[in-house]
Amino acid sequence: MISAIHHISSLERPELAPYKTLRRPVEHLAQGIFVAEGEKVIIRLLESTLVVRSILLSQDWFDMHHGLIERNPHTIEVFIGEKRLLESIVGHELHQSIMGVASVPPQLRSDELLEERNEHSLAVIVDGLTNAENMGVIVRNCVCFGVDALLVLPTSCDPYLRRSVRNSMGNIFQLPVIYIQDTVQELTRLRENGYRIIGAHPHPDSIDIRKADNSGKRIIVLGAEGHGISKEVLALCDLFVTIPMKEGVDSLNVASASAVMLWEIQRH
Repeated sequence: MISAIHHISSLERPELAPYKTLRRPVEHLAQGIFVAEGEKVIIRLLESTLVVRSILLSQDWFDMHHGLIERNPHTIEVFIGEKRLLESIVGHELHQSIMGVASVPPQLRSDELLEERNEHSLAVIVDGLTNAENMGVIVRNCVCFGVDALLVLPTSCDPYLRRSVRNSMGNIFQLPVIYIQDTVQELTRLRENGYRIIGAHPHPDSIDIRKADNSGKRIIVLGAEGHGISKEVLALCDLFVTIPMKEGVDSLNVASASAVMLWEIQRH
């Protein structure tokens, strides 16, 4: 519901500080907030269960989406500004003069995967993934192909970074995210409780993803472009898989590879 409507002629109000820059996303996360931008992403945010704090938009967008904002169960401050004012914010072609600030949801624990009773549960681990755009596309692929949870190791960026949220097209709002603190301890525990850890990695023992046993509870590991999966995570993998490709081409972008692998796994 709308708690207040402010017609603004300046971006200098302290409540608008998160909207004004693309350069402080880590500080935003420290404050427990993230910024969403673009019409489709904002619609998905307002339709989600996340706590929306404020919306910044032009009058035409407000006229179009007033009802959706009002129906949201949380109290939302609305800031309406001239398009020329909003266009002064960096990245106008991306935010489209409609943005929102929301609370990062409470962190989930790896224990919550152990409570999952689905014998065909599928999760994805991101190991050393620091590119926010790739993170966002991987999130989008996870939701598209029915992944139950995303496990984020300490070496990876947060999927609630501004660019990640944008590149996920708002799909992050419906994907459970589990932040792993002790990599070896928590992944070992998941293995002991029936999860197979499958590394997407060109290991000497790697097999064609099409020939892999995709049954049971599975966790797919995606490593950083360049150095791939870390040694400590490789040591915990039960199986290594690769995507067959034309001779002379040794890899795909990690986000593209995630789509191919998840499609193949879910096909079975």
